[in-house]
Amino acid sequence: MLAPLAHRPSPARVALHAHLMAHAAGTPNDETLAHLLAGWALGEGVLPADLGLGAGRFAALVARHFPGLLWRPPAVAERGPALQVEFPDLVRFIGGEADPQVAGSADVAVILATGCMGAEHLWQDLGLPSRRELSQLVALNFPALAHANNRDMKWKKFLYRELCQREGIFVCTSPSCDACSDFALCFGPEE
Repeated sequence: MLAPLAHRPSPARVALHAHLMAHAAGTPNDETLAHLLAGWALGEGVLPADLGLGAGRFAALVARHFPGLLWRPPAVAERGPALQVEFPDLVRFIGGEADPQVAGSADVAVILATGCMGAEHLWQDLGLPSRRELSQLVALNFPALAHANNRDMKWKKFLYRELCQREGIFVCTSPSCDACSDFALCFGPEE
C-alpha cells in the first residue's frame, strides 16, 4: 500500500502532467515519464533536459510514450548533475534489474542513475512530486529491487547499499541496520 501524499502538487504540475497524459500511448511507464517531464519543465530536480539519455534516445522515448507530442530538449546541452565515478556501475546494476516486459525500463534505469548523482532525496533529484511516485517507478520498472527494499529504506541509500554489497564493498560499520546509529538517516521520513 502506498503512503498518502504529504503535500499536494502545484496546479502547474497537475496541468502539465494532465497535458502529457492526454498524449500518452497507454504503456505502463507513461505516467512515470509524465511526472519526470513535468518536474523538469518546472525546474525541479537535477536532471538535464534529455533526462540523461542523450538527444536520440530521449527523442525515441518521447515518441514511444507520447506519440504526436512535440517535446524536444533545448538544442544547447544544459548541464545536469556531475556524473560520479560509480555512474556506469550504477547504470549497469539498475539496468540489470529492469523488467524487460516494461517498455522504457532500460531508459528509466539510466534516468534513475542520473538522479542518484544529485545531493537531495532521490525523488527530489528526479523532479518527482513525492517519494510515492518514486516507489511506483521502482515497483513498475525494477520489481525485484522494490521487493528487496522490504523495510522501506530511502531509495538512494538502498540502491547504493545494494550496489556496494554486490561489488563486495561493505561501508557500514554496524552488523545490522537496527544496531546502526544512523538508522533514522536511512529509514526516516523524506518529506
